[in-house]
Order: sequence, then structure tokens, then C-alpha cells
Amino acid sequence: MNHRIHVLCLLLFAIPHAVAQEAVGLKLSDLKTQGAVQLSKEELQTLLPGANVVSLTTAGSTRRWQNDADGKFIASSDARGSFGRRPSNAPGTWFLGDNATYCAQIEWKSHTEQWCRYIFKLGDKYYGVKSLADSSSQAHEFAFER
Repeated sequence: MNHRIHVLCLLLFAIPHAVAQEAVGLKLSDLKTQGAVQLSKEELQTLLPGANVVSLTTAGSTRRWQNDADGKFIASSDARGSFGRRPSNAPGTWFLGDNATYCAQIEWKSHTEQWCRYIFKLGDKYYGVKSLADSSSQAHEFAFER
């Protein structure tokens, strides 16, 4: 293979992979540097009830649910990035924490997932972080739609 073609092939495959890795690796410090704005409890009270939620995990899995007004939902996961797991559904609950966090608990067959996240908006995307004190806190991407 000609050296130029080899380099071109590397660039075509390496650049998108690097960009995807960078998006997955966002931290709280990155959000702040890029001008992300933390949502207040009042803004979350408007945004979250009735919202269709898409949650992207750092492992590559996409989960979806709708925040019912009674604090319940049924989540579905495509299980991408999870070794040995299959797409599945699970019941869950959500609430707003007193500290302006979005909290959820999902009862997957294999485990219980429980978390609270401070929500930031950057452009047209939302990100959740578990700590405001740790600038290296991993940012998890969310979509909230009506």
C-alpha cells in the first residue's frame, strides 16, 4: 500500500474515533471552561417533569425514559458497551434533590442504578456531573425533550 494512502486511511479512521473519545471524556472543568451554565432547581422543575430523557453512558450505552409527573418511569437500554448484557427495560423513579440535582434510581435485573447529577447546559446539550467540588468529575450527556 502506498504511504499516502496508508496515512489517509489512518486519518479517516483515527480522527472520528479521537473526536468520539474526547466527547465521552468531558469533565466538569471542561464544561466550565466552555461556558456551560448550571441549571437552578426552578429551571429543573420546568424542564424535567414530563420530559423524554435520553441518557448516554461513558461505556456507550443509550438509555431512554419519560419522567412521569408521579416520579416514575420505565427505562430502556440498548446495552451497548456492556459485556454480556442485552437490551432491556426496567422500572425507575426520579426526583429533584434539595441541592438542585436530578436524581434517579433504576431497578435493572442485574443491579440497581442510583445517582444524582447537577445539570449543566452547554449550547443545545445537557450534561450531568455528580460533584461540583471535583473539577475532574465525569460529565454524562443527557437529552431532555417534550
